[in-house]
Amino acid sequence: MKDSAADPPVAVSPRLAVALARVQDRRERRSKRLLPVLWVIFATIAGQSLSADPAPGAGGRHLAVSLVLAGCLLPLGAVASGRWRLTVPLQCVVYCLLVGGFGLALGILQPGSESVLPPAVGVMTAFLVLRLLPALLLGGVLTGALVGTAITGTDGSVTNVVSQILFCVVLALMALSIRQAGGNEERAELLLAQLEDAREAEAAAAALAERTRIAQDLHDVLAQTLSGLAIQVQAARRMARRDQAADDLRDLLDRTAKLVKDGLGDARRAVGALRGEGPPSLDRLIELVERYRTDLELDVTMTVSGLQRGLPADAGLALYRGAQEALTNTARYARGARTTVTLCYEPQATTLTIEDRRDADSPPRPALAGGSGLGLTGMRERLTQVGGNASAGPTAHGWTVRMEIPA
Repeated sequence: MKDSAADPPVAVSPRLAVALARVQDRRERRSKRLLPVLWVIFATIAGQSLSADPAPGAGGRHLAVSLVLAGCLLPLGAVASGRWRLTVPLQCVVYCLLVGGFGLALGILQPGSESVLPPAVGVMTAFLVLRLLPALLLGGVLTGALVGTAITGTDGSVTNVVSQILFCVVLALMALSIRQAGGNEERAELLLAQLEDAREAEAAAAALAERTRIAQDLHDVLAQTLSGLAIQVQAARRMARRDQAADDLRDLLDRTAKLVKDGLGDARRAVGALRGEGPPSLDRLIELVERYRTDLELDVTMTVSGLQRGLPADAGLALYRGAQEALTNTARYARGARTTVTLCYEPQATTLTIEDRRDADSPPRPALAGGSGLGLTGMRERLTQVGGNASAGPTAHGWTVRMEIPA
């Protein structure tokens, strides 16, 4: 048996979907707990009919008793065994009418049998499965038929009629109580899931508001600072052209102007990322390497190997920012080194390696793990958050940073 409840929403969150699955599982368990009761009722009706007069048989009135008994027991056994699941109201109405109707007919053919049990089962099932108004109508029909049969039967006393009515009413109230308790548990489960979703949505909204505030502050500070710097650099370029400064100085000012311009672009992208806009990914890694080669005059090259595949946005951002930090450190500590950026798509992982090779007479590069070391720490934290890892350390000829994202 299955009690009808409100249809689940079309689109639900993962948490609410889990809650709905638990609700469905609880309904199934509750229905299974009622099946042994149906088997007890099945055995009671069969036992009473076999001991009554006339007993089931193959001819005459005995054959009629056999057919009516089969009509009562077959739907009861089908539901008790799980072969007939009362999943829609029409099935429940048919089941209740079959069990109740054949049960009443069995009481007429066998005056000595207990004719109240089959229609009472129909009443209880109606209140377990159907909504209240249809259950009241169907229960009233079965109870009225039972009372009419009792009045016209061998024992039409007031006591017998009242006791049969009370028996049906008690079963109906018990069914309503069971259904109400189950409905309260289900509503509590769904409301708890919805509450958790609401809390997460509220936290996400608060985080977005805070990120927007930070983005606005960064925009105001960086935009003013870099815009002012751009104006000053532009003025210096005009002065250099007016005074016919050396070509090296004018080239330096041109590169500085481009750096300021790129810095403004990076600041805008950082602010956009805080606002939830698309962050940079590995698709722009070649552009990043080119900028470091042109603007910072790094001797850097890039190679890509393996079958290229897409990465999650947060994983691509972690690798991009890691490469940016590694190249910045190369420009800071090993400007004369030859740097190689290698992006490798392996079957088990995606790896990004930044290696610089210095001449033998170059000064040693300070270890990033000591001192401020915040760049490497942030790199590792980014990779860890997306399930990857990062390592950095000296080699025989320089320094290597290696980042890995499992496939």
